[in-house]
Amino acid sequence: MTADHREPVFRTPSALGTDVRLAVIEYGDAASAYAPAMTAPGLPQSVVDDYAIVIDILALARKVPLPDVPPLLTVGTHALLRVHRALLG
Repeated sequence: MTADHREPVFRTPSALGTDVRLAVIEYGDAASAYAPAMTAPGLPQSVVDDYAIVIDILALARKVPLPDVPPLLTVGTHALLRVHRALLG
């Protein structure tokens, strides 16, 4: 029992919650693949800035409530796509 004399409530993870957490993990894996390219000489600052957005979104996605994660990942995915396109030339 807790201090206010109620039984603690244990919540089982939902399928959606599990999917969102797995998406965050996969997003992090995809983002980490671009990390070595961020030290290339002559890389435009805009690419580095977009990658910084990607990393910030990843950090936020691990801290915000579950319903806020998908919109964050959308913004981060767009930034990662800009990085990808810039690196392709």
